[in-house]
Amino acid sequence: MNMKNLKFICLLLGFAGFASTINAQSSVTSGASQLYTSFKFTDSQGNNLNAEYSGLFTGSYGIGYEYLTNSGFVAFAGIGMRKAGATLVYDDINYLWNIQYADAKLGCGYVLKKDVISPYLNVAGYYAYMLRGFQTINNENFNLKYSDSLNETDFGIFINPGVRFTMSDAVSLFAEGNYMMGLMNLEKTENQTSANYSYGVTAGVIFSISGFSNN
Repeated sequence: MNMKNLKFICLLLGFAGFASTINAQSSVTSGASQLYTSFKFTDSQGNNLNAEYSGLFTGSYGIGYEYLTNSGFVAFAGIGMRKAGATLVYDDINYLWNIQYADAKLGCGYVLKKDVISPYLNVAGYYAYMLRGFQTINNENFNLKYSDSLNETDFGIFINPGVRFTMSDAVSLFAEGNYMMGLMNLEKTENQTSANYSYGVTAGVIFSISGFSNN
């Protein structure tokens, strides 16, 4: 056996040991959210019109995968569906944006591990794609994907403080607050900028893979 093959085997063994540690603390998550969404908008003259926009109460849901170390560090990834939009009344004209995104998240955080109630803080980056979107001006509807008036992609960050409630070795519940800040300019009109943002709450369940395997 040459040195190159030996290094490769050692690497595989090390990865297997690391993977077994991850799997021992792996979980599948599922949650649903109630959101208040709106836009941050600046017009071509540089005027900040955030206060002119009213938000919408919408929802989202998603599933994910996480692993939690004994020290409390957590890393996670997830996918989901989320609605966004806002309303605006300008010069006696009513505007409504109703958008649905599919998004993917990747993040990390820290859990202060306790026997029953464990507080935590997570931060995640997201990438989203517009599945469908409509703008209503008074009673006339426009398809945003066909009109090509907004970018179909978006990215930004989520900040999520929350608590976990341990029900058993296999199942925990969680509740968290959400703040989402879009970092991409959605506008295609020159010298205008707009970005998604939202506040919300999420409730969900965590299924521990190791907890189920030990039962």
